[in-house]
Amino acid sequence: MRRVEPAFPDLLPVSHRLGPVPRAPEDGGGVLDPIDMRIVRDAVGRQPAVSDRGVPRRPVRVLVHAETAHRERAFMERLVVGGCGILVVLDAALSPDRLPEPALDGQIVLLAPWLPLFWGGGTIAALGEFRQRRLPAGVLLCLGPAPEPFEQVRRGVRDARSAGAEFVVATPLAVPPEDRHSAYDGKAGEEGDGALENLLFHTDLGRLATDMERESSRACRELGLDEHLPGPATSLTPRRTFAASARLLLWARRLDLLEGVNSPGWQLRRAARALLASRRDPDALVAEDNLRVIPGFTPWVEAFSRSAWSGGGDPFDEVLARWTAP
Repeated sequence: MRRVEPAFPDLLPVSHRLGPVPRAPEDGGGVLDPIDMRIVRDAVGRQPAVSDRGVPRRPVRVLVHAETAHRERAFMERLVVGGCGILVVLDAALSPDRLPEPALDGQIVLLAPWLPLFWGGGTIAALGEFRQRRLPAGVLLCLGPAPEPFEQVRRGVRDARSAGAEFVVATPLAVPPEDRHSAYDGKAGEEGDGALENLLFHTDLGRLATDMERESSRACRELGLDEHLPGPATSLTPRRTFAASARLLLWARRLDLLEGVNSPGWQLRRAARALLASRRDPDALVAEDNLRVIPGFTPWVEAFSRSAWSGGGDPFDEVLARWTAP
């Protein structure tokens, strides 16, 4: 098990990974690395380093690929007993029986990747059988540049709902120049494709990714899907505490994207991390009118948190309206 630093910690707040990234298919296809948010195409795969087989003294949140979960059930049981939270990436077939029984509500969470067909995506794994075990399950919506990008996003959200997802985490896909050149060479044909060239090489991909995130948010709201991770919980961080913190981290990111250097997103991020460290139940704190005991909950942060957690009210409604505006 190794410590990792996700490319988008506001969207995927995990600190460790058990096992390597799975092997890429021999046919030249790729496999998603959700930590770097890149498509790995090395057919040999990444070899695992010598790892510590001990359970951490302090519970951590661990990302586990389906292939690893299938063969590491015994060690995962030890992690569960030790109070760790587990985020299982359903990038391969996995029977629910291969997962240990969680000791805490929301301790094991399932996340199925979705990629546009342009980048080698396929069908989302069915999530109903995991939800029957009361395991939260959702979709990691990978936002890569593709023809008709906004229709692709909406298709991904519709596919997520059809697969039985409770939530969608929309995350930009990293597409370095070599990946874009490979995609262009494989799809443009001998005479070239001007529209595809403009998309891959002459488009502001950062701006496009932001616009796709906003489109995903509009689609999720229309279809009634949550947009943040509900876990994994640990013995130090209950599910409700994690979910409330994850919602603040999500909106910290969105405020940064909307307002740039003038964003107050850092205030939400500071409060979210303080809430996690406190281990307090946010619902109880709100009911007691006691959120200000947590460092970083200034009057504005407190008002934003209350309205964001309850689903409406100022100042959250104003930010939501700007984020979801066409």
